[in-house]
Amino acid sequence: MNKIKNIALLAGWLLLGLSCGNQELDLSTIQPTPGTGSATSTGDTITYRAQVWVDRADLEYYGGERTFNIKLKEMFRKTTRFWNESPNKFKYYFEFVPGEELHIYDTGNDPSRYEKFRSQAYGPLNTEKYDFVVFFALNAEETGLSCGGGGASGQSVVNAFLPRSVDIFADAEYPNQGTYSNLGHEYGHMRGAQDLYQYLISAESNRVSGEAYNPPACNMGTGYMVWSDYCSALFNYTAHQKQLDRELNKKIYPDKLIINVTKDKEPKRGVVINFFGTRAGGYFGGPDVYDAEGNSPYLVEKSNSQGQIVINNTYNMFFPGEGAPNTPPKSPKDEWPFSRWYCFLMEIVDGENKRYMWLSDLDMCTHLLETGEREYTISIDL
Repeated sequence: MNKIKNIALLAGWLLLGLSCGNQELDLSTIQPTPGTGSATSTGDTITYRAQVWVDRADLEYYGGERTFNIKLKEMFRKTTRFWNESPNKFKYYFEFVPGEELHIYDTGNDPSRYEKFRSQAYGPLNTEKYDFVVFFALNAEETGLSCGGGGASGQSVVNAFLPRSVDIFADAEYPNQGTYSNLGHEYGHMRGAQDLYQYLISAESNRVSGEAYNPPACNMGTGYMVWSDYCSALFNYTAHQKQLDRELNKKIYPDKLIINVTKDKEPKRGVVINFFGTRAGGYFGGPDVYDAEGNSPYLVEKSNSQGQIVINNTYNMFFPGEGAPNTPPKSPKDEWPFSRWYCFLMEIVDGENKRYMWLSDLDMCTHLLETGEREYTISIDL
């Protein structure tokens, strides 16, 4: 099976906090996962049209333009099936189609020139005809799939750098994993979703409490043939945004986090909560709870006389910006990939007693997307 790894992290996606990670993800280890919700969407059809870029030499290798187009349409149909037949809570039927005309570029059969043309795919796009771009480089030495944003017309660009040894049209029969489903993962980014594998925290990667955090099974890297409630809610929300709102991330975070602390059913004053952030994997290993001495926890709060902790602007809580207090350094080595927190391990201190809870933006954002409520409340009973 192919591996997905990052090829290019463009500024536009960094603003949205998206794109495949900076370490390899072996999707061949992920098995089909039972899910909840309908297996096939029954709502109105939402169609996303791709301008497909392919090198002239690669096109000839695959049998020429007519043959390539026929197989391309069939591959897009398989990706559409993969999306909608993965258990979900979609309000729509999501369809992906290639444009009628290929955008043929010419490297002169020189794979080292792929990058030159890939950068051009981020230029102006006729959004009357196309919604996003798929850029194929099918004789690549540096291989992998990725998704970038920040195109000149607001478009996303899905990049597929694959070797000759992979037949993109015949490497897997539906529903087995193959290029068509790997593209489906990237289309999840195109619709606004995070890589959920960056949320995975092993017990060994949490030296504060030794507890693991497991995000829901999802086609975004933690399952196969299943969509999480987070993705379902997000894709429903962005369904009509053919190019994603550049302020999307800020809009899907609650305005306010309210934590109610009680003991014996009465509000408890003076309870301290230490918030330890979790970060994406990097050169130091997989995702972990950041606990550097002298630079953590990221945030310390204390309950007031009403037993409450109120945090405004939860987006800034998860995306505080480079150089913010108690965040990992970015140089000389990058110890904070993507410059954001994924979850918080809350250490709740009541005198000599400690307990722990996870706070994930997957839950917070899903709640807002499903209910429209701009306050997120959690209760802690000591």
